[in-house]
Amino acid sequence: MAKRIFNWFLPTRGKKILEMVEEHLDLTQNAVQDLYKMVEASANNLEKDSKDSFESVSQLEMKADTLRRTMVEELTKSGIFPEERSDFMELVRAVDWVADWSREAGRILAIIPFDKAPDEMKQAALNMCKANVDCVDVLGDCVQTLHEKNPAKALSLADKVEILEEEIDELYSTARDYLANLEYPGFSVGELILLNEFLDALETIADWCENTADIVRAIAVRR
Repeated sequence: MAKRIFNWFLPTRGKKILEMVEEHLDLTQNAVQDLYKMVEASANNLEKDSKDSFESVSQLEMKADTLRRTMVEELTKSGIFPEERSDFMELVRAVDWVADWSREAGRILAIIPFDKAPDEMKQAALNMCKANVDCVDVLGDCVQTLHEKNPAKALSLADKVEILEEEIDELYSTARDYLANLEYPGFSVGELILLNEFLDALETIADWCENTADIVRAIAVRR
């Protein structure tokens, strides 16, 4: 992927940056996948597995953030046009927000007694996480289309990301309904507030997938 991606941006002189882009996308996708594993482990009261998954999410997010800063430094030294540089920086930062919110969701989950939540809430959160995994996978395919000089394909995949984001909104509404109407005897008021924030974080991951796809859409249309 590193040799193909973003050839429109950096046709001959950006091999190092292309390799970093590949790694950044992989780190972000892995962070979302490990968040799903963390939610699954937390729902089943597998404390060690949950802790290990959260550590993995945290490490992946920090690596992605460090890599983003390195890419920005490389871009400032490169010979690409200012408009290309701006597009590239905006795109990379949007992807980085997906990793950031994955870590935030994991950080909240680590301090609430999720294993005590009703089964309906556990399944709702798992459904949101699985949908986020699917959404970020399609986003990866969407970003990769930039090398193909095929705006129609880029727009089609961006539309698919948007559809998945809307599906996650529906799952989010279901989860909030469970939050409002089910009993949570193992939760304090503060923990219920954090559970709501956890659901917000899961929904925000999808929002940033959609935001990133919108950037790809804008680049494809300009091309």
